[in-house]
Amino acid sequence: MESKKVESNAELTPFEKEFKVQLNLPAVYFSVFYAIYVVYMIVSRNFSDLPAVVALGVVAIGYLFGYRPYKYVVKRRTLEIHRRIGKTKEINLMNCETITDPIAKMTKIITNAHSYEIYMDDGTRQTVAPKDQMGFVDAVVHSNKRIHCKVEEYNQTHRKWEKKRRKEEKKAKRTATH
Repeated sequence: MESKKVESNAELTPFEKEFKVQLNLPAVYFSVFYAIYVVYMIVSRNFSDLPAVVALGVVAIGYLFGYRPYKYVVKRRTLEIHRRIGKTKEINLMNCETITDPIAKMTKIITNAHSYEIYMDDGTRQTVAPKDQMGFVDAVVHSNKRIHCKVEEYNQTHRKWEKKRRKEEKKAKRTATH
């Protein structure tokens, strides 16, 4: 028996859309400054704390770049959140009530301006940060037509398109009747 190799970048069906995650700058800054700190410790010959610092750094950087999502796939009615370490999380988009811009909360003073929040029927919240933001919102809205979209930029763009479409329809009706 031959075993087939399954490629991770397999061809997506027309109903599936893949979105990369936006670069997490704080994680990159942390990694760069942590590496500089480790080099400083080696240069200053402070070897007593070095093993603990390196171990903690490996764990922190492993979490920041391994456990966090690296891509989102919107299928017919599900959103898959892929991680390098850990299980792929699947969210049923039919159980989602709202997709919105990030909302400032007292527990989270600084919000990521490039992220969106998806609220479920049971009150849970999922935060996503795709590179192609409007494409992602469009894919989610087309997967679940009943979802309330409170993404300001997406709504403004679609209002303009809808106005233009209505004007063209009125114009076509007037020319057809005359």
